[in-house]
Amino acid sequence: MKTKTTYIILFILAIVFNLTAQDGQPYRRFKVKHRLSVAPVKSFYKNHPKHTSGTKAQVGFLASYKSEILLGRRTNVLIGLDYFNYGLTFKGYYKAATYTYLFDESFAYTHEVRIQEVQLPFMLKICFLSEKEHFYSPYFLGGIGARYVFGSYSVISNDSTGLTVYDAKDNIDFENQRLQKGLNAFYQGGLGIQYNFRNSGRAVFFEFTYRYGISRLHYDGNERTNDLNIKANHLVFAIGMRL
Repeated sequence: MKTKTTYIILFILAIVFNLTAQDGQPYRRFKVKHRLSVAPVKSFYKNHPKHTSGTKAQVGFLASYKSEILLGRRTNVLIGLDYFNYGLTFKGYYKAATYTYLFDESFAYTHEVRIQEVQLPFMLKICFLSEKEHFYSPYFLGGIGARYVFGSYSVISNDSTGLTVYDAKDNIDFENQRLQKGLNAFYQGGLGIQYNFRNSGRAVFFEFTYRYGISRLHYDGNERTNDLNIKANHLVFAIGMRL
């Protein structure tokens, strides 16, 4: 069902683009195209083995706008703005104010964490086939980007009683800060393929990219009841259109 829905969406987009494909010199050098995409995200986490257990990724989501600057027959530059929402759950410790606990690896509390970022990617796109001369053109993507955590939320519950002991905003940032709190960077690389409307330069594309975080996330819990550095990397599956 999901596959059929994807094909239907691509077919509708293809019709719309074909009907509106009127653009002079669509492949001239330094021309700017606009890319819009949405993507589910698969996340991979590495948590502290002595302070947590059962770390699992929650479903992530990314929405993206990118400017694509045409440089040559097969090489373009992408600069954009991404909204990224992702999360994880794990079992660990929790210490209420004025209380202490033993590090006995009982992990009696479940932590559910949700994080929001804004990202500024900068990538080089290298096509294996000329977009101007082929309807389908696979390509490689690679580059770097800045990332800023602007929001996070945590829910901590006691597994034995089922009671929620904390349910509020959090202060997740990075183990190593850059310039200011919550700011760091990432590397990314991947592959894509697009269907080209050659007389206009428009396209429909699918791509997947792997994003490698340079610094680990830092999680405090409620008022520093936890002190965890969590490695987080992400696989992004994007579908979108180039206007």
